Amino acid sequence: MKLLADFRGRLQVELLRSRLAELPAPRHRASDPRRMEAAEQFVEQGFVSAGWTAERQSFPGGVNIVATLEASDPAALVVVAHLDTVAGSGGADDNGSGVVALLELARLLAAVPLKRTIVLAAVDLEEAGSFAGSEALIGRLTAERPVAGAIVLESIAFTDARPGTQRIAPGLGLLYPGQLARARAMKMAATWTLVVYRASALVLARALADGLAAAATPDAPLLVRDPLDLPFIGRLLPWLVPTVRHFARSDHVAFWRHGIPAILVTDTADMRNPRYHTGMDLPDSLDYQRLADTILATALAVTRLTRGVSPG
Repeated sequence: MKLLADFRGRLQVELLRSRLAELPAPRHRASDPRRMEAAEQFVEQGFVSAGWTAERQSFPGGVNIVATLEASDPAALVVVAHLDTVAGSGGADDNGSGVVALLELARLLAAVPLKRTIVLAAVDLEEAGSFAGSEALIGRLTAERPVAGAIVLESIAFTDARPGTQRIAPGLGLLYPGQLARARAMKMAATWTLVVYRASALVLARALADGLAAAATPDAPLLVRDPLDLPFIGRLLPWLVPTVRHFARSDHVAFWRHGIPAILVTDTADMRNPRYHTGMDLPDSLDYQRLADTILATALAVTRLTRGVSPG
């Protein structure tokens, strides 16, 4: 695929590593306001340097950094990663990996002619659990333009090839026997990337998964439909299988609330990463090749979906 080869030729893995090392952490507005301010400046400058229009959008309690690349079709495809961390966290995988991916996507996509407007957003207050940053982003965007869909990048660069390093929350294997069988065939090694979707975003999920399979390996993506979106049984699952709430822990939920097609792309965070939400979530713990492959997959999906294919 020529486009993949072009993107791969321009992507620099060492640049990802150095950017993540430079990104200030922890990024917690209450306990680390100076680092948070420095991180905002870092992200905004990264967007501007790549040729995008970028701005800080304040909302009660936080700030989003939003970059836009206008095209003939104003309906926006949005890529989101949260900038904040929990207090005291090293913040490398959660979610420095997603933020660095946004900056590299800005660089890669700036050189590609696209028909649909792209918005890249580093949002605040994901760790507060209300997804207030994404709610504020959605409010601003939908007042200005249609939103065609969203890709949420959340903890995307931790892998562990040792058998038994991937955990599956209790009860989920009953809902997803095929996915569990795939994980077992890989000896429960933490080497795949999860793509969570609802039916409205199936085309978007497939585009991302196809991109990841091409950029990495066919086994790299694992698709799962949000359990609450499953026909008939979905509404009962929070009571029958409480662990389904694991699928509603990031900013994609805000888009779902507003009926916007959205997917979550994640390495499953604490289901595999023992450094999750600790001071040891540091840049040297990450798999930069998987980070690069996920960025390539996202760039391919965005390019495909902005050349006339609806994500919904």
